Amino acid sequence: MYNPYTSRHFTTYIDPVSQVPIAILSTRGAQIQQNLYYISNPWSADGRYFWFKCAHPSTPGHTMAVIDFLTDEVHYFFEAGANGAVDPRSGELYYGTTLGIFRRTPNPADKPVRIAILPEVCRKASVTWAGTHLTFTPDYRELLADIQTPLGSFIGTFDIATGAFSEWYRTDKLFYNHAQMNPVDGDLCMCAHDYKYAPEAGRAFAPALEDGVYPRMNVISRDGKRTVLPPIFNWAMHEWWAPDGKSVYYCSNRWRSGNHFSAPAEDDELIAIVGQNFLDDREPQTVCTVPIPGNGIGTWHAHCSRDERYFVIDSTYPDGKLTSWRGCETMLHIYDRKTDKLFRFLTKNPVVEWWTPADPCPYHIDPHPRFDLNDTLISFTTTVRGRVDVGMVAMEYLLPHLN
Repeated sequence: MYNPYTSRHFTTYIDPVSQVPIAILSTRGAQIQQNLYYISNPWSADGRYFWFKCAHPSTPGHTMAVIDFLTDEVHYFFEAGANGAVDPRSGELYYGTTLGIFRRTPNPADKPVRIAILPEVCRKASVTWAGTHLTFTPDYRELLADIQTPLGSFIGTFDIATGAFSEWYRTDKLFYNHAQMNPVDGDLCMCAHDYKYAPEAGRAFAPALEDGVYPRMNVISRDGKRTVLPPIFNWAMHEWWAPDGKSVYYCSNRWRSGNHFSAPAEDDELIAIVGQNFLDDREPQTVCTVPIPGNGIGTWHAHCSRDERYFVIDSTYPDGKLTSWRGCETMLHIYDRKTDKLFRFLTKNPVVEWWTPADPCPYHIDPHPRFDLNDTLISFTTTVRGRVDVGMVAMEYLLPHLN
C-alpha cells in the first residue's frame, strides 16, 4: 500500500521555518484541489481510498475525486457533489444534490446510485442545498442531513436501505447548517445557527441572542428537542463533537478590551481559544489559547485526536491590518493538551489566484485540518505551492516538537 509520502502523486514540501515535511498532492485534474470539510472523514478505514474536493474557476461549485493508494491511481468524478460522507468500511461516497441523496463507489466503472429523493415539502419549496455536510448515525444505517429551502432548514435522517426521511426539526426562515450526528448516540445531533438572512438588506446577519446566549451551537434530539449551548465569550464558530459524544468543541475569540462584536481598541490583543462545552452540568472550559497578534479572526477551525489530547488548529495569519476573508493568509498549529505545548508546523499559506478582500475566494479554501487514520495523519488544504492543494502531514514528524 502506498501512502502520501511514497505515492507518485505527491511531492514533499519542507516548511522553511518548522522544517516539517508536508506531503502535497501534485497530480492535477482540477485547478483547485482541497480537503473535505474538517468534520467529514475523507478516508476508508484501511487507508486505501482518500476523497477530496475539486473546483474549476470560472465554474461555481465543487466536484469530487478519489486517490486509490493500493493501485496508486487518482480518479475524478465530475458528477459527484462535494458535501459528501465517506463510508469508512467500503470507501463509498454519499452525497446530496437537489435531485436526491446519491452513493458512488471509488470505481470509475460504476455509476452513482440514487438512494433517496428529498422530502416533498422541501422539493415544493425549492431546495437550495441538500445537506451542507452529511454524517452517518453510529450504526451506519442512516445519514443525517440539513436541507436548505426558502422556508427554512429541515433537519433529519435518511434511511440508507429504504430512502425514507425522518424529520427531526425544522426552522422558520432561519439557516441551520453544519448538521453532524453524535458519534455514539444515534438520537442526537448538532446544528449551527450560522446566520439570519435578510432579503430586504441583501445580506446575512449574525443570529440574535436567545435569552442572552449566542445561539450558534444547537443540540437537537430525534424527538425535536433543541438545546442551545452557551459558549465561552458568548461567541462560537466551527464546532465538532468530541469522539466520545459527551461534549462539543469549538473555536472562539474576543478582544481583550471588549467582546467579539466590539471594535478593537488601539494596539488591542485578540484572545483566541479552543473551547469545550459538556452535555452535563459542568462549566465550559478553555482547552488552549492561541496567540494571534494583529487583526483577524483568531482560531478558525480545529479538530482533535480520538483521545482528545492533540488539537490541530488553523488561524488567519496576522497582518495587523485586515480582518479575515475567504482566501486570506492562514497558518496551522498543533497543540498537546498534556504538555501544554503549541507548535506552528505550517508557517503561512499565502494568498493565491486573484482573490482579494473585495473579491474573496468562493470555494471555501480555509485549511480545515483534521486527524485521520487513527490519528497517524493530518489532512488539510494548503497554498504553499502557489495554488490550492491537498496537504498531509504525518504525526511522527510533529510529536518531537510537543515533548
